[in-house]
Parts: sequence; structure tokens; C-alpha cells
Amino acid sequence: MREVPIHFDAGAHPAPRMSPHIEALLILGVTIALLIPCVWQPHIEAGDLASHLYNAWLAGQIQGGAIAGLTVAHPLTNVLSDGIMAALIGPLGPAWTARLVCGVAVETFFWGAFCFITAANGRKPWILAPCLGMLAYGMIFHFGFLNFYISTGCSLWILALLWNPSRRAMLQAIPLAVLALLAHPLPLAWAVCVLVYVQVARRIHTEGARVFLFLTGLAALILIQTALLAKFPSEWSLGQALRMEGVLGATGALQFVLYGSKYLLIAVGMLALWFFLFLERVDRGKLISDPLVHVWLLNIAALVLIPSAIKFPQYQFGLLFISERISLFIAILFCAVIGAGGHGRAMTRLSSLMAIAFFAFVFIDVRAINGVDAELTSLVSGLPPGQRVVASLQDSGGLNGLVHVLDWACIGRCYDYGNYEPGTGQFRIRVLRRNKVVASTITIAQEIEAGHYIVAPDEAPLYSVCPGPDSEHRLRVQRMAAGDPTCGFTLPTTFQLSIPTTSAP
Repeated sequence: MREVPIHFDAGAHPAPRMSPHIEALLILGVTIALLIPCVWQPHIEAGDLASHLYNAWLAGQIQGGAIAGLTVAHPLTNVLSDGIMAALIGPLGPAWTARLVCGVAVETFFWGAFCFITAANGRKPWILAPCLGMLAYGMIFHFGFLNFYISTGCSLWILALLWNPSRRAMLQAIPLAVLALLAHPLPLAWAVCVLVYVQVARRIHTEGARVFLFLTGLAALILIQTALLAKFPSEWSLGQALRMEGVLGATGALQFVLYGSKYLLIAVGMLALWFFLFLERVDRGKLISDPLVHVWLLNIAALVLIPSAIKFPQYQFGLLFISERISLFIAILFCAVIGAGGHGRAMTRLSSLMAIAFFAFVFIDVRAINGVDAELTSLVSGLPPGQRVVASLQDSGGLNGLVHVLDWACIGRCYDYGNYEPGTGQFRIRVLRRNKVVASTITIAQEIEAGHYIVAPDEAPLYSVCPGPDSEHRLRVQRMAAGDPTCGFTLPTTFQLSIPTTSAP
């Protein structure tokens, strides 16, 4: 059987020359540019981020004895960002706490991915810097899965350190592993699996044996899927991989699709650029026996096989959006596969144009969501302090950027009674008994979010955010009595592309 080399890390093309001074300026410029989306609007609008901030403020209220019926727990994982926010929100306020935490998280993620791809290919992937910047502010960031996001960034640094392991690198990786575990266990487990697979593959010297290792990994994924489906309530179907979201997820381009169909233009453009870089990787050969290609393909298989949602018995709420999380891993690994591309400045300029369009769309959409945030803040500021408020707002397309907009408005002013975190059992704040501050079960919180909850006698009065009378006043806050249904409605906010149609004669 044909012998193959142990390492495939070095690219076939020589790295472009860049003076140390120019490279230092480039690193500084990219570092600063990455922080711009954290400061360009009054608030960072990123899904669950507002919920994390609100609950960091709420935890301080609970620990100060101002609220009964809730407690602050100390779980091992899924707590890192929440603990940091709880410590900072008092002295810095919510807006600057979000900017600081998100800014550090973005830098950790971007440079972790950059250094991992550098370690995997033996050269700095400046050609992919615009793409990595888009991934840093992609779907997972805008979902607001901050603990998962931070853990992914730390895990990428672990991959970079241990891709070519040494005793010193292992010692440096230990504190990163601790931080990753405190944030979220899934990215850390993923990084460990990648490293184990690559190290085993490097000790195999024949192409056929490496292919057998890949098939063994695929069989292990099938066994994991079978065990998960048999033991836990799960959501899975083969059709989930055949829909447009599944196809985009398998390519990693799903991370670029945020608030509506206009982001599909960005995804298609990036797929075209990736395709040309992948053709170059194919031309360099040894694709079948490359361990990095193996782990990329195994992650695609995991996206197809692993359930999109799993309900573990210790929690009242399932682990959701698993496919979207795996899609981020796929995108990062694919960037590592093509990271030694030699198209140079032309390809970098094209990807930079894509990044400019992407961030222009993000700026427009986040500004629009900030407008709703400001209007809602003005409304709840007119209520007596400490009132219970609920909101169920749906944007017009893509990610729902309004899902937690009430949390921004309520910090320091009111209580978001539909706050979902305490009822899940997955976060720091836990429900001890029925109380006046937050829904006592996740079922109630879900009904409030769906916009069809009936107010119970002991919950009245409850204020509900309802449609306003006109386009200038899009919202109003209505006092609800026992037996009244809460409001739920669509509020078109982010910019949507419209395709003109012509009527038949």
C-alpha cells in the first residue's frame, strides 16, 4: 500500500512576504476594526445577549435580598459570561458591560481561529481575515449564545497551541480549557475530539489505514446518534439536512445568514470564493489522506446525524440549535482546509468586498432594532418602578432580533415576567417557588413568548407590550387584568429585500 507523509500542514505556495512592521500595523488595524460593531450603536443587539445582561442585573437584586422566590445557583458550566457581567454591570452599566465582554469575546474568537489556521497550514491566513471577521459576527454571535461563543474562542486557542503539541503548550492550554468548560462544554469536547483524531491519524503511515480511521469516526457518529435518539427526547430527521438551512449549514455559509434574505447574497458570494480556494486545495493533492479534511467531513456528517435539539433530564428546557452550532465548527474547519490558498490579493479584495456588504447590512439592521429598543425603553420608563412586563415581538424575516428587546428596556426599571432563563434550570438564576418577578415554569415563559398567555389572578396587574396606534408610535404598554390574553404580534423592523412582481394582463 502506498506510503503517505505524516504531516500535511504546510501549504504548497510560499507565503507572501510582509515586513514585521507592516504585519504589526495590520494586526493592530484588524484588532481595532473588529471592535467597531461593539460601539457603533447605543446597544449591541444580539439575541440572548440582552437576556444575559438582564439576568446579571437580576442576580444582583436577588443576592441583595430585594427579590424572594428566586435563588442564584453556582453550576459548573454555562456561567462564565454571566458571572463576568454580574461583576461589571454595577460599575459599568449594561451597555458598556456588553461592549467590554463582547469585544473580548470577538477578539478571542477571531485570533483563536486565525492562529489555529496558521498552525494547521504553516502560514498566516490573511487571505481569510475578512471571512473570519464575518464568522466572528455571524449567526452564533447574533443568536447571543455568548457562553458557547466564548468557549469556542478558547477552544480554538487550544487547537492552535496543541496542533503541534509540546509540554509548554500543554501547560498554556490548561487555563484555556478551564475557561472553556466554565463557559460551555460542547466546544471544548469538539476541540478534544479534533486533536485526538489528528494525533491518531499522524501516527498512521498508509493512506488506506487513514481512510479506515475516517470510516471508524463515521461509525462512531452513527452510534452516538443512535444512543441519543434512544435515551433522550430529541428532534431529528434526515429532511433537516436537505432543506436550504441544512445545505447552508453543511457548507458553513449558514453563519452569514442573519436578518432576512439579503444575507443569502453574502452566503452565495462567499461560497463562490470558497469554491475557488477549495479547487486549489484539490490541485495540491493528498486530499483523501489529510486528517484536517477528515475532521471537516466528519463535522458535516455530525450536522446530518446529530439531533437538532436534545432534552436532557436534569433540565426543564432542551439544548437547541445544535445544527447551527455545528455549522460554525464546519466553517472554521473549512477555512483551515483552504487556509494555504495562494490566490493572494485579488481573492482577498473580493472577500473584503463581501465583508463590507455584510457589515453594512448588519449596521442597518442593528440600528433598526436599536430604534425599537429606544421606543420600548421610553414606554416602560413611564411605568411605576418594579412592574411586571411581557413582550412577544416578531421581526419580519430571518433571525428574530426583537426576541429579547424587552430585557434591555427593563434593566433597572421593571421585571421581564417572561424571562425564560430561570425556568430552564440551565443558568445561574433558579426558581424556588411562584413569585411576582418571573414566570415560575418554562411552559409559562414559552406561552408568553408565543403571545397567547392568559393572565392568572395572582399575576395581575401585568403589563403587555401591544401594537401602537400608528407608524410613529409602533408600540404601547397595556395593563392586563386576570383573564386577559397577552399581546403577540409581528413588527417589521430589519431591512428586507423585496422582489417586484408584475400583474398578469
